[in-house]
Order: sequence, then C-alpha cells, then structure tokens
Amino acid sequence: MQYPPYPKTSEGGPPLFPGHRMGGMTVALVTVGGLIALAVVGGLVGLIVFAHGYGEVHADMRFPADDVTVTSCDRDEVTGRPVAGIRVTSEAARPGTYTVHVVFRDLRGAKGRGVEAGEGGVTVARLAVGATASGRVTGPVPVWGRAGCELGDVTFDSTGTPRKETSRGP
Repeated sequence: MQYPPYPKTSEGGPPLFPGHRMGGMTVALVTVGGLIALAVVGGLVGLIVFAHGYGEVHADMRFPADDVTVTSCDRDEVTGRPVAGIRVTSEAARPGTYTVHVVFRDLRGAKGRGVEAGEGGVTVARLAVGATASGRVTGPVPVWGRAGCELGDVTFDSTGTPRKETSRGP
C-alpha cells in the first residue's frame, strides 16, 4: 500500500490537520480547556455526591417542635390574658425535658397576624419516650380582642439513655 506524498514535517505520519501546523499555543489551549472541563465535571459530581450523602444522614432528623402542638387558644374571661393549651408527645430517642414557648397575639380588628401580645413558656420535665403530657401557657398581658397563639421556640434536653431498638433478624 502506498501513501500519497506528505510534507516532511515529522516522521510519524500525516499531519493531524492537513495544511495547518499545530503550534505550542494550540496544544496549551486544548490542554487547559480539557483540564477546566474535567474540573467542572468533577465539581458537579462532587456536589451531587455531597447532596446525596447529606440527605441520607439527615433523612430521619427530628426537631423538638415536631413533638409539640397547640391544642387550644382562648382568652381568660377574668384577667383578659390569652391562654394556650399545649400537648407534647415525645418521639425522641431518649427521655428528656421540653421547654415550650408560645407567642401570643391580639387579633382585635387587625388584619393578618394581629398585634404581638407577648410570649409565655412552660417546661415539661422528664417526659418518657412515647409519653404524652399537656400543659397551659398564659400570656403576660391582656388582649382586648380574640387571642392568637403560635408555637415559638421549643428546646429538648436529654435526661436519659437512648431507647434500644430490637433487631428483626431471623
């Protein structure tokens, strides 16, 4: 087999781009472009792996506020102060103490969320895992209209060892 005559630019065969000489700057630009593309793809893969791992680690994460509900919100007829009923059902892994804050609002003639009327709190001490407790939180100042009650900050302090999970093996 015979090859057509080529210019003697190298002894390795025909040129890569016939009629064009591959200079050092072209090789450098192609190399740098490839490295940049590799870095971008690697960064995206790293971000996807991180997001997946972060989601797996935090999939079963619970917050103390998930265990607390405001069951009632009324205005005390004698004092005029708002009173909220709360229920705490512990779904934590260990027994503990819940500190619950409720934000009170005066809804008299106000549109939207009303006017803030202070904050009150209650502590439910040493609540066992799976147990339920109820409490009342009274606002600090009287309200003149309907009372509004919103769950505020809830904290949980562990007071015991975690519950043991039973294995479901054969």
